[in-house]
Amino acid sequence: MKPQMGTESVRSPWLREEVKIRRDERGIPFIEATNEADLYFAQGYATAEDRLWQMDFLRRTARGELAEVTGSGALEVDKLHRIYGFRNVAETLWKRASDHTRKVLDAYAHGVNAYIDRCDAKSLPLEFQVLQYQPKPWAPVDSLALGKLFAEKLSFTVEADLLRALLSDLPPERVASLLPETSPLDLIDGRQSAAVESREFSHTELSILTEVLKRMRRARAVTNGDSEIGSNSWVVGGDKTVSGKPMLASDPHLPPTSPSIWHIVHLSTGDQRVAGVAVPGVPGVMIGHNKWIAWGITNLCPDVQDLYIEQFDTENPRSYRTPDGWREAEIRTEEIAVRSGPNGSRNSPTKVEVKVTRHGPVIFQTDSIGLALRWTALDDDIIDLDTFLGLNHARNWDDFTTAVSGYGGPPQNFTYADTAGHIGYYAAGRIPVRKSGDGSVPYDGTTDEGEWIGWVPFEELPHAFDPPSAMIVSANQRIVDHAYPHHLTHNWRVPYRARRIHERLHAESQFDVEGFCSIQADTYSYPDAIFATEIVKLGQRSLETSREWSEIVDQLSGWNGYSDTEATVLPLVVEMRKAFRNRILAATLGSERAQLYEWRNEGTFVDRLIIQRPKSWLPAEFADYESLLLACYREAVNKLTEKLGPDRDRWTWGRLAPVRFPHPLEKLGPIGAKFATKTFLQNTGGSMPTVNAGARVSMRFIVDLSDLDATRLCLPLGESGVHSSVQREDQLDEWRNVTPRLMPFNERAIARATRSVLVLKAC
Repeated sequence: MKPQMGTESVRSPWLREEVKIRRDERGIPFIEATNEADLYFAQGYATAEDRLWQMDFLRRTARGELAEVTGSGALEVDKLHRIYGFRNVAETLWKRASDHTRKVLDAYAHGVNAYIDRCDAKSLPLEFQVLQYQPKPWAPVDSLALGKLFAEKLSFTVEADLLRALLSDLPPERVASLLPETSPLDLIDGRQSAAVESREFSHTELSILTEVLKRMRRARAVTNGDSEIGSNSWVVGGDKTVSGKPMLASDPHLPPTSPSIWHIVHLSTGDQRVAGVAVPGVPGVMIGHNKWIAWGITNLCPDVQDLYIEQFDTENPRSYRTPDGWREAEIRTEEIAVRSGPNGSRNSPTKVEVKVTRHGPVIFQTDSIGLALRWTALDDDIIDLDTFLGLNHARNWDDFTTAVSGYGGPPQNFTYADTAGHIGYYAAGRIPVRKSGDGSVPYDGTTDEGEWIGWVPFEELPHAFDPPSAMIVSANQRIVDHAYPHHLTHNWRVPYRARRIHERLHAESQFDVEGFCSIQADTYSYPDAIFATEIVKLGQRSLETSREWSEIVDQLSGWNGYSDTEATVLPLVVEMRKAFRNRILAATLGSERAQLYEWRNEGTFVDRLIIQRPKSWLPAEFADYESLLLACYREAVNKLTEKLGPDRDRWTWGRLAPVRFPHPLEKLGPIGAKFATKTFLQNTGGSMPTVNAGARVSMRFIVDLSDLDATRLCLPLGESGVHSSVQREDQLDEWRNVTPRLMPFNERAIARATRSVLVLKAC
């Protein structure tokens, strides 16, 4: 098809030269400029064309301004983000930014605003029209604030610290079992840390910690956050590829949402050319490749948050105790506008007084006891954007390590491959060194024991370059052994996905793009296969005496362990495993505390219980594990009958766990119903413990460094967030089938793929 030149050109005084934005069949913008300022102006403009309301929603979330347009349902998350002070941190970062970073952010903001200026009330995205408000001009600090939302999603050890404190009355060995750090499936030799702290807490302190944990989880739910996040990325050297050059794959796992959290873009100026995914509202490419290197990212699950129990003076509420005596807390007053309803025209202000101690903001206080948070995301001396701009321009391993050495966000595993044939990875980011302990439970803020005295040196962070195995697997799993000298985290993910990827990479001698797609589509579920295998072993003893055990063994025997869409065994196993977990936790912790139990490595806890079946964990009402599991079977059958009906042939994984991508406004009832995406079955199956993590796969990226025009990249829905756009959900099938389409890179391939051209001109 012959490209059609846009009939309308856009002029702006902020442009120096002419810029082209070419779009392919999927609406992906390929932006070509002669200088960086014009390039990022055009990226801001193109992103706003596709995602303006999403950008505004994310900005309002970070700034604590959601309730102003959606009503009181968002007030709790607004309060939390005002207490964190994301907006204040972003403003300080902007003041300290380098001239180059300022120019990039300024140019991007001018581009966004050029698009906003073109829109009237009727041409704005439908969400603005439904909620009856108009976007404010985009500011450079808005882009910086969005980075804090990613830090929030990827930093979760504060909840683990609260949970550990709430278990402090249990014997240490029981806590260690409930909060495992290692697994028999680990790819690296490890052992449970001996440094995990414990201390006694008063009844008042425990009440505060419980309330804070509940509030944080409620706030997380408002913005569609959950704990089930993770990522896969792996890279192999040329010896293991058909092409003879390295290959890299990356698929981050984030809560599903509509529109997609990523925006695909191609940026070109002079000799620089980079493509991949960007965060709507932030310039540059976060995950992708340029002419020389490719990179992926997974979360290290780092411990970068500590809590401090502060003692305030009952006569002077601003004064809190320190080792050097009483000190005055900083006080700031935040005023949050709260809409009377989604269609309400009147805003009523709610005031929030924020106290900040030497450790950080007080996130909750009762009487004289407050809980302060120290968190690297609240530091205002490092701009993470600089790392990604550096990666966009990197040409080799030295450039790559220089870029990630300055990264200050939640530590990530950055995987690497280059056209010269090298592979590697670096676990980069600020990880605190404490004066004592490891922050596993809240510190006594009246002492200096929990002070941060420095950072783990960059050169001592885990990394590898051209390993002898010619492969690197990163899937949030443990990456250091017990001899590693620094505390990184207690919150590694169970290595189910890492183990499976490792096995698949070892199973074949050479890979091509289709082979990598096959791994991304893999749905073997280690925890469910383990559980089913152990149940069958146990049930073999009771076949002749129990009809129910005969049913169970018949159904579970021979299952291949895959979470295929049509699998009828998996739903039964999942529900039995859930009932098994919940009954044991309720017996150990009590029903209320059991509901708060959430541990990112808890799969290992359940695996060990079903394999070892220790008497000490058996609920008192059961004589043995056989009777416990029979009760779990009956509960599972009842649950599945309730959810899916009495016909067991219809108890499929696809029907039990359908895929949805919720729009933020769906929670507003009828007013948001029109934004809902359809519910559908995931063609290839998948679940959180499998390589193919189902709806949480936020994009699929595969690159062969031998042919950058053969790069594969797709989103779960589409490039556009505009309700009426044909590109709103046009990538859904390729995402569902794990057949991501080609993402052209070089000029000839882009020219062939072009379906429309928009020219931006200087005034």
